[in-house]
Amino acid sequence: MSKLLLIGIDAHSKNNVACFLDQDGHTIIKSIEFENNLPGAQILEEKICALMESGHYDSLKIATEAASLYHVHLLDFLSSSEKISKYDVEIYQLNPKLTSGFKKAYADKNKTDHIDAFIIADRLRFGRLPNPYYYNQPYIPLRRLTRYRFHLIESITREKNYFLLHLFLKYSSFSTLKPFSNTFGATSLAVILEDFSLDDFANKSIEDLVDFVSHHGKSHFNDPDKIAKKVKQVAKESYRIRPALANSVNLILTTSWQNIKTMTKSLKEVDKAIAVELKAFPNTLESVKGIGPVYSAGIFAEIGNIKNFASHNALAKFAGLTWRQNESGNFKAEITKMTKTGNKYLRYYLLQASNLLRVHNKEYQKYYYSKLGEVKLHRHKRAVALTARKLVRLVFSLLKNQQLYKCC
Repeated sequence: MSKLLLIGIDAHSKNNVACFLDQDGHTIIKSIEFENNLPGAQILEEKICALMESGHYDSLKIATEAASLYHVHLLDFLSSSEKISKYDVEIYQLNPKLTSGFKKAYADKNKTDHIDAFIIADRLRFGRLPNPYYYNQPYIPLRRLTRYRFHLIESITREKNYFLLHLFLKYSSFSTLKPFSNTFGATSLAVILEDFSLDDFANKSIEDLVDFVSHHGKSHFNDPDKIAKKVKQVAKESYRIRPALANSVNLILTTSWQNIKTMTKSLKEVDKAIAVELKAFPNTLESVKGIGPVYSAGIFAEIGNIKNFASHNALAKFAGLTWRQNESGNFKAEITKMTKTGNKYLRYYLLQASNLLRVHNKEYQKYYYSKLGEVKLHRHKRAVALTARKLVRLVFSLLKNQQLYKCC
């Protein structure tokens, strides 16, 4: 009868903890703590080999949680280890949701690194695991870029919201009256960031404001007079704030805008790098008009090898683009929530790509509007999500069959 060694590792920036179980869930030796560096990984490697030999184990399963990036170096080291590779070994990085839900069955357990390592090892024993982790995955460099892009988008959105919050302090009626279609346009920012008080703008003549708008807008506005009147209205209707607070708000708005500009510039550089990196991989997603290289890369990098997914349903589940049924007796809920338990990066890129397809692709545009008219609540978000689910079927087919998209 074959013997299986299970190792759960709780990874941190400085130290890791490893727990060793047999296939019946019994602790083989006391869990060990080792540094999260190369010497520490080598200590773990020697310990694993010694246990495999002394315990006459035939196979080995190792897992860590995919929390932050502290586990990456260790997984790469173990998966490329020649000493460990001579055994029948499988290595996994587990979604923290898998282990956190599993831990609820151990209500009497404390929260310590040693207990967390035990939970990870015991989760291995119960099976239903994701695809194993393997060394030198070709998609990793591209995935790091697309995930960093996701981080930049979140950061820019958060900084813009912070900017708008302080814009309310300076010009409380600006967002309501909307003198400019784009708050972050050049002329709008000139009004916001100019070191003028509300009274300065309120007391300016319409002619002076028209000249101000035309100058900063480089004469691109069709009706600068209308905009000038809106700006004057904003100045008249906004709350007045004391000068000391105005100075602080002006500094915050100026600095916040600099942050937005810097991150936006970084985003453009990352988009270029993603497009270059994507060229190394043959893929057919770019043949779909409207998706483009960046969203194609985001989808492709998160999926990796399409052979890991048995069907488009499995891929949709991996992305969290599924909906739980809510039924009991004769009751059936009309509104069901998206699970969102899968890969948030893949889900983001699928949703963004779908939002573009509704504009640039007639087939998906028709589908989007058919779903838009089905309900009255959350119409756009629901229609885009369902369009993304339709896109999953297309993505699975294109990657699996390595065929180009043909518009019907």
